Amino acid sequence: MTPVPMTSKLNALHTFALLFAFLLGTSIIFGTPKVVYDTWMVDLTALLPSVLLFLLFAGMISLGKNKSLYALFIRAWGNWVGSLLIACYVTYFIYIATRNVRDMLELVLTSLLHDTPTHVLAAVFVLLSVYAAAGGVRVIGRLAVMVACMVMLFFFALGIMLYFSRSIDIERIFPVLSQGMGPVVKSAFTNSIWYPYGEMIVFLALFPKIGDAKQFRKIGLIALLSTAAVLTFSDLLQIYALGIENQRFSVFALLDAARLINLFDFITRMDALVALMIIFGVLIKCSVFIYAGARGASFLFHRRSQNFQLPLALLIGASSILVTKNTAEHVEEGLKYVIYWLHIPLQLVIPSITILVYKIRYRKGRATT
Repeated sequence: MTPVPMTSKLNALHTFALLFAFLLGTSIIFGTPKVVYDTWMVDLTALLPSVLLFLLFAGMISLGKNKSLYALFIRAWGNWVGSLLIACYVTYFIYIATRNVRDMLELVLTSLLHDTPTHVLAAVFVLLSVYAAAGGVRVIGRLAVMVACMVMLFFFALGIMLYFSRSIDIERIFPVLSQGMGPVVKSAFTNSIWYPYGEMIVFLALFPKIGDAKQFRKIGLIALLSTAAVLTFSDLLQIYALGIENQRFSVFALLDAARLINLFDFITRMDALVALMIIFGVLIKCSVFIYAGARGASFLFHRRSQNFQLPLALLIGASSILVTKNTAEHVEEGLKYVIYWLHIPLQLVIPSITILVYKIRYRKGRATT
């Protein structure tokens, strides 16, 4: 018998699990930025524009005939400008990974490992991430299946235990829209579209390893809708357990909700479940960002991408400690600066212009001079 060749591409299940676990990542813990009262409505309002943004990403892949984001930049902009854009996106991916690791450090050190040195925890975590990334996209995809299952199991176990602890009060959701629809729409367009949904642009750097544009569009939409449903339920669960005011002013609202669990004075304070959820979620996100960043460095320096994975991982670990001084500064930087200076330009503006340039340059199938 002739052996069947192994494919390096992900199948549909692994692609869905990878997208789903990536999107949940830190967002299932930190959720919608608590700048309005009706956070659960922000999740629903952000859904349509997030779908449109994702279709923009899928359109880039279709336009480039399943080439990666980096190859598309070179083809659309030429070597010089294209290489500069690749360097920008590699830096962006590494920075976002840094912030995700910092999110994980803040929560784990608060809830689980109080006395563990920060640099030790950061080093162990990024080494685990680079180990997953070194296995390639198929290894990350298989890992994502397990992570997605575990995160959802822990999440729903948390909800069931809160219910049987009699910590759930549905009336805490009222009043609904006490400040009108305006703040909800503003928060959706200034925050929730770009995080976590806009971060899906990193998957464009993984092509053609995750299939073709048609499969990516279909599976990506399912993953996006599934994530929106889970995040909406998460926000509702936090409101039912804590109340609108407490949820709004809590840094780790899901963690505070978990502390209300008390079953028969035996099962109490399930902080570990929340910590494990973010550890697994950030592991997937960090692995994807390392893999995508290394592929971009490979485009720039014409070396094997594996040569760049460990240096980038160590850079992420060190930067996660130095990126901000404290939690308040970290949150403020994310809400006030990262969205407007990084997310919107790199998730919307540059991709839109790239599509326009590509269509002008290669209209009717020929490159213009």
